[in-house]
Order: sequence, then C-alpha cells, then structure tokens
Amino acid sequence: MALIQMNLRLEKLRFGLVSRMDLAQIQSDLAKGGLLIDVRSPEEYAEGHVKDALLIPHTQFFSADIPAEKDAFIYLYCKMGPRAEFAASVLKERGYTKVTNLGGLDDMEAIGFEFEE
Repeated sequence: MALIQMNLRLEKLRFGLVSRMDLAQIQSDLAKGGLLIDVRSPEEYAEGHVKDALLIPHTQFFSADIPAEKDAFIYLYCKMGPRAEFAASVLKERGYTKVTNLGGLDDMEAIGFEFEE
C-alpha cells in the first residue's frame, strides 16, 4: 500500500497536481479573503478534514455559490487530487482567476495543514 501511495505522489508531482506552495503563503492568502475548499463528499468531510475548510462537493461546482470574489485566492483539495482538479477547471471556466489545486489529503498533511473531525 505504501508503495502505491508513493507512486501516486510521484505521478501527481509529474503532472503538476501537487502544489509546492508553502503554508505561510497560503494562510496569508486565506487571511485576505481567500478560500480553502474541500471538494469531497459530505460523508468524507465528516470523517476528517483540514481545519477551517469549507465543504463544497465537486459535483456542485457548476452551480454552487462561491463566497469569494472572482480574483480571490481559492485553494482546493480532495482525497487524492483529481476531484480538486475538476473543481478547479470549473471555477476557472466560471471566471475565477486564482484557483489552485493543492492535491489530496497526503499533500495537505505534507504542506503542514491541521486536520479536525
């Protein structure tokens, strides 16, 4: 299992799905009105999520009311990265200009985010 996770992380790095941003910069952007959005299902979110993350399932991004300006920093994550990438592409189509897929839960832990239930 660990080998599979390591290979997946290498693939995400290869395809640019893992952000190399640092936690201090992300927190600064969030403090200026940015959003951190968990795009997983409500059930997954209830099992544990990044502290202060807003839940908007990826299936709702076409019509969801995003509580941010079009030029606000928006950071997305899911379990492994692909759903966040889908949500990012939808937000960009809707005119949001500073959208970043931070990847999956392992990536969020590596960046240094705190988790809560």
